[in-house]
Amino acid sequence: RSHHHEHTKEEAASSSCCSKLSPGSISNLCSATLGAGALSLPYAISLTGIIVGVLSLLLSAYLTIISINIIIEACVSTQLNKFEDVSKRLVGSSLSFALEASLLVFCFGTAVAYIVAVGDILDQGFHSITSLWEQGGTFASLYSRERVMVLFWAVIMLPLSLQTKLKRLEKFSSLGVCSIIFLVIACVIHSIIHGDTLGSGEYRSQKSTTTTSVPSLLWPKSLAGILQAFPIIIFAFSCQVNVCAIYEELKPSTSSSGDVSERSSDNVPTTLQLLQTKQRMMKDITRNGILLCMALYLMIGIFGYLDFTTSTTDDILVNYCIHITHDVLMTAATFSVFVAVVVAFPFNILPARVTLKLIFDRLKAKRRRCLCSKAANLLPRNHDRTSEERSMSSSFEIDSSSAANDSTMEPLLEEDQLRDHPTSVVEHVLITLLLSGGALIVAIMVPGISIVFGLMGGTAAASISFILPGMFALKIRGRKSRVGRVFVCGGLVISILTTGTTV
Repeated sequence: RSHHHEHTKEEAASSSCCSKLSPGSISNLCSATLGAGALSLPYAISLTGIIVGVLSLLLSAYLTIISINIIIEACVSTQLNKFEDVSKRLVGSSLSFALEASLLVFCFGTAVAYIVAVGDILDQGFHSITSLWEQGGTFASLYSRERVMVLFWAVIMLPLSLQTKLKRLEKFSSLGVCSIIFLVIACVIHSIIHGDTLGSGEYRSQKSTTTTSVPSLLWPKSLAGILQAFPIIIFAFSCQVNVCAIYEELKPSTSSSGDVSERSSDNVPTTLQLLQTKQRMMKDITRNGILLCMALYLMIGIFGYLDFTTSTTDDILVNYCIHITHDVLMTAATFSVFVAVVVAFPFNILPARVTLKLIFDRLKAKRRRCLCSKAANLLPRNHDRTSEERSMSSSFEIDSSSAANDSTMEPLLEEDQLRDHPTSVVEHVLITLLLSGGALIVAIMVPGISIVFGLMGGTAAASISFILPGMFALKIRGRKSRVGRVFVCGGLVISILTTGTTV
């Protein structure tokens, strides 16, 4: 009976914790995951075939849930809330610097891809409005894809990027998730009505003259196609850079934080109990969010591929040719993707800004130390100083040597001091402009969206999604952790093979 009572208490605590889940946190995780990556999934399915493509999506979703749970477990174990802090504590300074580089590359590359997607969407949208292209019109003479990208970046994307907290983006996140859901529904309807495989195939003459056989739909055409598609799928599920920020902003209820008998004397939950409660909340958020993303990805990937089969492009919106067909449903779906991509854009700028500021602060601190060292060398020699100065100097040297011997704590204390340094408004704006503006410049020069997705998925995304969580698992669970070994080895293999294929 006591065992049943304990089990009932655990269920009650779990249900109480689940009832306290913030829908905003789930929408933030979904918005960080969903985005322009969904547009290339039909192309990825065309490379792998439906069977291998579905299995790849299921596997990626499962591994994403495991990797996020490992990251949160590392946050609880170290009692740290920043991705960079956790990595520095568990894997050391050298590898944490490599993480910072990977995180910057990933977030910056994703921001580039999102701006490219915005340019493609708006270009099709404006060309679908025939009244704008009348001969001698002012709009036609002034229009260019690059100008439109710059305009919408300055008016919408940059202001959203200046936000400092993910909580402030919750309402926008829900709007972005609803926009992707609408896109998926529109793709399914279009595939059933007009598609090459399920529908009438009324647009087939514009795209293809041959009928695709069932085996070619189900199975991959080559191993190279699988290797080219897998980083696109990995990229589609990449959200690990935002996990720590979402976890940090969770506010667990004190009434659901552990067993009452285990609380402190004043009936207040301990720090460890609160962290464990947040961990349970984050697990539920992760499971629900990733499963929703997986369901949407499966539908848009399969039905988008069945809609256009062999002529599927790396951006599914291009296939709909709304500037030619003037399909009302797909025109609305195209602009809904625009909303989703714009909303997802700041989720890449925020973690990149935190990392870049940390790098800048570390460089400034190093410069100050060099200046102090040079100033100290200019001071009089030891025999020219008073006894009081020599005493203060010797005590300082003792303290310095003892601090230097603690090789584990000094870097962490230094990082804490850097993080505690407040960011001025000017510094915040300048760093945001550097990242967001740099992404805009690169986006104008990038030829295709799938190239960015493939490179990011095969390099930085593989490091952040698999290799680093695997190293966390090896550190907190022991070197014999199977999950840790599989993640590290598998991440390295995927990174090498897929990057080589994409390049």
